[in-house]
Amino acid sequence: MVHPPRDLPTGRPLQVLVALHGMGGNGEQIAAQLVAQADRNHWLLVAPTIEYGDWTDPSQIAREEPQLIQWLADYLDQLPDMVGVPVRPRILLLGYSRGAQLAHRFALFQPERILAVAALGAGTYTLPLERSAEGNVIRFPFGVSDMGTISGHPFSRTRFIEDTHFWLGVGTEDNNPNDLPRAWDPYLGTTRVQRARAFQEALHDLGARSVLVAFRGERHVMSLDMANSACSFLRGLDLEQSEPEPPMRPQAHARAHF
Repeated sequence: MVHPPRDLPTGRPLQVLVALHGMGGNGEQIAAQLVAQADRNHWLLVAPTIEYGDWTDPSQIAREEPQLIQWLADYLDQLPDMVGVPVRPRILLLGYSRGAQLAHRFALFQPERILAVAALGAGTYTLPLERSAEGNVIRFPFGVSDMGTISGHPFSRTRFIEDTHFWLGVGTEDNNPNDLPRAWDPYLGTTRVQRARAFQEALHDLGARSVLVAFRGERHVMSLDMANSACSFLRGLDLEQSEPEPPMRPQAHARAHF
């Protein structure tokens, strides 16, 4: 779904917030939790419904995720024509669970398109690393050593550090190892709490800008408190843009079906 803000700002392009749902969810469900924030902040809310495959299988993720990332990039390219107004070229990206996994990987592949990522309750992460501390190559979806083969361009540490801010959220009780696939254990730990911390540490070691918020007593949910906290972070990054980049404008020749 696409939800324009109730009061369209005049004289400036819209900031886009893309919301990515989890397994078994849909765009309408996650959008319902974010519409009020989007209206308040004059964001264009985009919440596609995605048919995810088996997120526990690394080989399937290695095939599926680059396809979803390219699909989402193409989707964003058509957005100005869909809504008929110019939009800012860099988006805010919020994902929950499986959607958080897609959100942070989109930033790894195309950091130049992202202003900030809010990732809630991700079950797996791709580390922004080509090698482990022991010098072992880390291939996708565990790391980014083979991104050049997958996407046509190698991982850009500089662009990733300079272009993207991260907010990571997880419930303190989201700690059941049985909820997660074991293939990521050597890189991230066994629970969502451990994995969020491991990803946060990797971001800090790389020099990326990120914060991790643990929500006391929460399990694997996207609570109103979590959603509001994520949006507050995203709003702060939105307001910090003192000189917006040239907008993406609608073009009469483009075709889009939505």
